[in-house]
Amino acid sequence: MGVKKAGEKNETRYSDWEINPENARHPIKIPRRLHPEMTVMKTMHEGKIAYLRFWNFWVRVGTPAHEPTDTFFHNYESGSKQVRNLLTAIGVPTTWPRTEKEIWKRIADVWSWLGGNVRVDGTAYSTITAADRWPSIKELATYFADHDELVWSACFSKAHLFAVLLGRVLPRWHVFIASAHHTEGGAPPTASHVYVGIYLTGRWFYLDPTAVYSSPFPSFSKRRSIGIFKTVDYQHPFSARPVPLSPLDKVPYLEK
Repeated sequence: MGVKKAGEKNETRYSDWEINPENARHPIKIPRRLHPEMTVMKTMHEGKIAYLRFWNFWVRVGTPAHEPTDTFFHNYESGSKQVRNLLTAIGVPTTWPRTEKEIWKRIADVWSWLGGNVRVDGTAYSTITAADRWPSIKELATYFADHDELVWSACFSKAHLFAVLLGRVLPRWHVFIASAHHTEGGAPPTASHVYVGIYLTGRWFYLDPTAVYSSPFPSFSKRRSIGIFKTVDYQHPFSARPVPLSPLDKVPYLEK
């Protein structure tokens, strides 16, 4: 996929798409509706997939969520001065939210802050951590302290940063990193795009932080999902990676 412009000063570049071989398997097939708590959904790139009713939302049959690991969430509970200063700069409280409207506002505030304070720069992003893992919240905060901005690169770095910040200002069960298949730019249907899933008002939304430069965040009364790529199957992620301490252990269906 070539370069997609997103605002005047930032651009999104995709070149090396992730290929997830475990999802090349045959989709689960159920010939009929076996139970009122089970359904079969038609996906964009995986055929028909079985879903079960879990609490008040649907989850993929036979696909557990990933356990949070140090590779993705190193030193996640850090309370360093740099981390405190970063959260203060974003301007979102870390106390327990009292209402769902307040939760939505916190997500909106982080979204707006990312659009105004994060730049697409893969070279600079690669310097945030030298370890064989994703940047920790402390490393991100230290980079912000040194440069008065943050940087990100391809889709996973965007979703990772968005989820890392949200997990520190929301109850943990409200957020996870999602991956879904797509065929953007002629990519094979096993290619994956990474974004964020959010739980609120009895449903899961999808929010693609690639859109922070081009899509204003809706008000609580007009809340909706945000995705900008036509062939990404945002509603049917094949993978869920919750933030640490989240009880989510399944892969939810995400509504528009």
